Amino acid sequence: MDSQKLKHLLAIVDHGTFSDAARAVHLTQPALSRSIRSLEDELKAQLFDRGARRARLTGFGELVAERARRIRLEMTQLQRDIELLRGAQEGQLNVGFAPGPAALLLTPFLIHMAQKHPRIKVRTEVSSTQTLLKSLSHESIDAIVGDGYILRAAGNDVEFEPLGDLHAGLVCRASHPILSESVIDFDTIRRYPLATTTLSTAITRGLTHLWGPEAEQDRLFTLHCNDLETLRQVTLASDTMLFGILAVTRQERANGTIVEVPITPDPGSYGHYGIARTTGRTLSPVLELLYSFTRHYWAAM
Repeated sequence: MDSQKLKHLLAIVDHGTFSDAARAVHLTQPALSRSIRSLEDELKAQLFDRGARRARLTGFGELVAERARRIRLEMTQLQRDIELLRGAQEGQLNVGFAPGPAALLLTPFLIHMAQKHPRIKVRTEVSSTQTLLKSLSHESIDAIVGDGYILRAAGNDVEFEPLGDLHAGLVCRASHPILSESVIDFDTIRRYPLATTTLSTAITRGLTHLWGPEAEQDRLFTLHCNDLETLRQVTLASDTMLFGILAVTRQERANGTIVEVPITPDPGSYGHYGIARTTGRTLSPVLELLYSFTRHYWAAM
């Protein structure tokens, strides 16, 4: 049986439609349909219900998809086992970072890999933790550093390791007019542009608990960007204030160009973060490099 046909079947299951799956595997939709018909002819069974708007597996299709997932996992595990035999001298590592952890870890991690392990290929993806979980289930990434609440709630399919909490707060440029206010409350803050990235579940809950529905992310913030380096530059160049993990602006606060805004009352928000991989996946030497670096770097923050 051609493994490519099984790959095509799983692409349709993962993406929901033949057209989306065809784009994902770089085929035309007719070519993908021919591949599935060929697999059905080979198995002498119909795998998808015809006529539905979204691809829907038949009973036979469910069985084949389950076995195909096992085969895909075994093929991935085989590659990991080969890496184990080679040691961490070569291989490939695909990592997903939520925006906050990316701002803290991504540059030092890539520098570390380039200097210490130059033969290992590293590919990174920065997105929300929810989006990264989809990439993990599709096996396009090997691990996630992201929102601990979301990763812990992902269930038995994800093996989660907590990293610890990071304090969140509001910062602005040192010459911002808000710093001359005698009282800085919610109404005062809302006079100015507010920027953020995708906030962790814990931080979002803390804001809405303190300030109510108006503090929900879609209502409170005027600028949203998952590139925190861009948001730092916007904060330095305008009256925009940035809300998020304070460690992201540690250097700027140390040199006095950015300061923390004293909020009344202080929301006392913390982000909970962790690292996760698919349950049952071997912690290969290459993946162990990520885990070891992340643990040590996080502990030093």
